[in-house]
Amino acid sequence: MALNYNTFSRLIIGAHTAAEACVKFCRPVQQACGRYQMCRWYSGVTHEENRLEEVRQPVVPGGHRRVLKDVLPFSKFLTDSFGRRHNYLRISLTEKCNLRCQYCMPQDGVKLTPRSQILTTDELLTLARLFVQEGVNKIRITGGEPLIRPDILHIIAELRKLEGLKTIAVTTNGMNLAKILPDLKKAGVDLLNISLDTLVPAKFEFITRRKGFHKVMEGIERAIEMGYNPVKVNCVVMRGVNEDELVDFVSLTERKPLDVRFIEYMPFNVS
Repeated sequence: MALNYNTFSRLIIGAHTAAEACVKFCRPVQQACGRYQMCRWYSGVTHEENRLEEVRQPVVPGGHRRVLKDVLPFSKFLTDSFGRRHNYLRISLTEKCNLRCQYCMPQDGVKLTPRSQILTTDELLTLARLFVQEGVNKIRITGGEPLIRPDILHIIAELRKLEGLKTIAVTTNGMNLAKILPDLKKAGVDLLNISLDTLVPAKFEFITRRKGFHKVMEGIERAIEMGYNPVKVNCVVMRGVNEDELVDFVSLTERKPLDVRFIEYMPFNVS
């Protein structure tokens, strides 16, 4: 779609509407559990990343604490009504995927959005630059499967040029990772999340409806060899399918620099 003023205005209005909805949802959760962390759990940011990116609270005379946002300017657009700064942006590069995971996509795939309604590469990079100028310092590239997009390396290389952007992360199913990883690292990828729901090749084929278990494992090993530490592995846990492998996944972290994150399976009934 064309990135004109009206289009960008709609994007801004939509973002504010979504933020307000999130605040309405989070408030009763906060009151019920009394823990702010519960409202942030679904951001996809790990505890370690939260620790590294947390807002520091300097002590001022009189013993009062003042949040850093009062000292340094930060975009009001990216600050919610609780004073939290949203400095993490996720960009989906494509709807397409080379797997057909049973919890994610029908066997025959999905109807794709017309090309005319999808952001061009230049528009995508323009939006990324605007968000970074407003205070975003971490961008995660997702899909579908982002590594099947032909200009993935160009996009990452251009993002790397943005002043103020500290971290570029990629979430991938790992099928094409091993062969493209050297170029990804050269382009500027800092963090990797790799989806893997089973350690059994036959079960992998059942879940994804495709062969390729060994390609994913090769991608994980290659990432470790190239110095990514930790390599994050996302595992969707499904009752009766892979719940018997939880201990096996945890055991991987004893031998390799891996962070395994178990994701709750959320079924959607379509009538």
